Amino acid sequence: MNSSQSKDDWVKAQQHKFHKPIDVDTLMWVRNRLMRLEVEARWADRICVFEEFFPNDAIIPRI
Repeated sequence: MNSSQSKDDWVKAQQHKFHKPIDVDTLMWVRNRLMRLEVEARWADRICVFEEFFPNDAIIPRI
């Protein structure tokens, strides 16, 4: 396997990893969980759940 082919495979894996769709049941669970934590005023827990499912640091490296 040459280096360009392995680089292409790595890029494809990263793109799939960061662009993988989330199913509807998971989104509904997250929404309900966030709403429940908001009602209970558990802000730190709410932020943790939000950051786990909607990370803002998912940067796709440019090669």
